[in-house]
Amino acid sequence: MMKNRYYYIDFLRVIAILMMFIFHVNMIFVVENDWHIKDVSSSNVLMELNYWMSAFRMPLLFLVSGFVSAILLEKMNQRHFFYQRFKRLIIPTVIWTFLLVAPQIYFERKLQGIDFNYLEFYQTFLEFKWYPNGNFHWLHLWFIPYLFCYNILSIPLSVYLSKKNVRNKLDFFFNKDYSIIPIIFLAIIPYTFLATRFETTHDLINDWARHSFFIFFVFIGVLMYKFPIILEQIERKRRFYLRTAFLLILFINIIRWNGWEPFDLWDNWITKPQTYIFIALINLNAWAWVLTSLGYGKKYLNKKSNLLAYCNQAVYPFYILHQTIIVVIGFYVVQTPDNTAFKYVFLLLVCFSICVLIYHLFIRPNNTMRFLFGMKKTKKTGYNTQYSKKR
Repeated sequence: MMKNRYYYIDFLRVIAILMMFIFHVNMIFVVENDWHIKDVSSSNVLMELNYWMSAFRMPLLFLVSGFVSAILLEKMNQRHFFYQRFKRLIIPTVIWTFLLVAPQIYFERKLQGIDFNYLEFYQTFLEFKWYPNGNFHWLHLWFIPYLFCYNILSIPLSVYLSKKNVRNKLDFFFNKDYSIIPIIFLAIIPYTFLATRFETTHDLINDWARHSFFIFFVFIGVLMYKFPIILEQIERKRRFYLRTAFLLILFINIIRWNGWEPFDLWDNWITKPQTYIFIALINLNAWAWVLTSLGYGKKYLNKKSNLLAYCNQAVYPFYILHQTIIVVIGFYVVQTPDNTAFKYVFLLLVCFSICVLIYHLFIRPNNTMRFLFGMKKTKKTGYNTQYSKKR
């Protein structure tokens, strides 16, 4: 029996989380965007880097997660899948919201000049009044409950795509280059119209625009696993997707830099067709960069690596830890008179090192901690990526 391993999927997930880490360090210094901790100086360059990364880092993570969920659904029944997803996603969200997210809001309030000790603050956290008006939130952990819901919703899709008659029809449909593009054009329609009507909340319940954006990355991740020919086509046409992504981000930035965004030009922008065209272009830009990442990842990153094996295990705890470490260390760093570049490099290196050391020394070798961070029990094996399939 031959094994197909999707090493590049592992690599892309690790890269997306590293981008998220850099993004959150950058947020301390970027112009315009508010964040929990802000330095007195700011950088337009870091803002532009963040704008580019924000276009596709979360969509890429959701697509990879959809791909993985399709693999898991082939290996286990639906009840086991639900239990596994609940254990790996919901339990860590609940635990670390109370233990790791609360300190972020505390230090933000301290920097705002609110004078109370942590115990006094935590009493307000337990009032469950939603941030920013209150002090309760799951902040960066929002991704995990969203992913859980999308994973559960992907079960019927995976079942449907496994039907023989459906597979036969779709095998024929996807047997052409660029066959994924019509699916993507359909996928961008809901968000294009909902984005003007629902603000981003990250509260799961009222976040309809973002749901209509992210869920299709999960669903198309499932589709790509079920029909590998799509990924083969994306690999072959990776230069086309890179050219498209480059032209789209260039065009969008020309609009942004000149103040030509519909929201800036018209008071009644919600009624203007240009608004919906611009939102659709932003959505297409996300897809273009995701497809570019998949194409080049499949071409150049589909390789076994001991470093990848380590990072593949570390990346989920790293994600849970990283923002709290950045906020806590950043709280003290931004109050120093040091050079901005020095503070930035210091935060990148120190926060990254602390996250890795906490994982390596306290989480990786301890099965209790592994459970709390949504990891499997430790066992001595070789490289055993979860993104593999026996054929």
